[in-house]
Amino acid sequence: MDLERGFSLIEFLLFVALGIMLIWLGTLEIRLLRLTRTLRLLFTGRTGADLEGVLREYLERMDRTDETIKTFNERATAIERRAPFNLSHVGVVRFNPFTDKGGDQSFAVAFLDDHGDGVVFTGLHSRTDVRVYAKPIVGLASTYPLTNEESEAINRANSRTERTAITK
Repeated sequence: MDLERGFSLIEFLLFVALGIMLIWLGTLEIRLLRLTRTLRLLFTGRTGADLEGVLREYLERMDRTDETIKTFNERATAIERRAPFNLSHVGVVRFNPFTDKGGDQSFAVAFLDDHGDGVVFTGLHSRTDVRVYAKPIVGLASTYPLTNEESEAINRANSRTERTAITK
């Protein structure tokens, strides 16, 4: 009888262990179902698109974005190379060349690039007409004689602190 009782105790312990394993297996099964549902949602998405397709589309968009950035960088570099040759410095001098006319209606305007090249325009306003003259500027100088007002306009355009100055 003792043997039978020993088997009963072993059987009982095995039965308890089996019960614990079944509970544990049930818990794992529930967790696996939840994980499977989550993964299915992740890989197929709410709209039905699969994760691989979404990632492929994203990578294609990133490649297009890289090409766009490369194009913009090339354009920016080209603009930076041309920038010193843009007429970006302006100097203005207004004056009165005739004693019988007031209001400083005459002017000299210089447009220069970073190298001191450009043009100076002079407009002389009198009672009967207006005359406009243009002289090319190379290296802050002209092959044509410059008036004091034209020289002043060129100096103002060349000034880094005062890009555009309008004074008498």
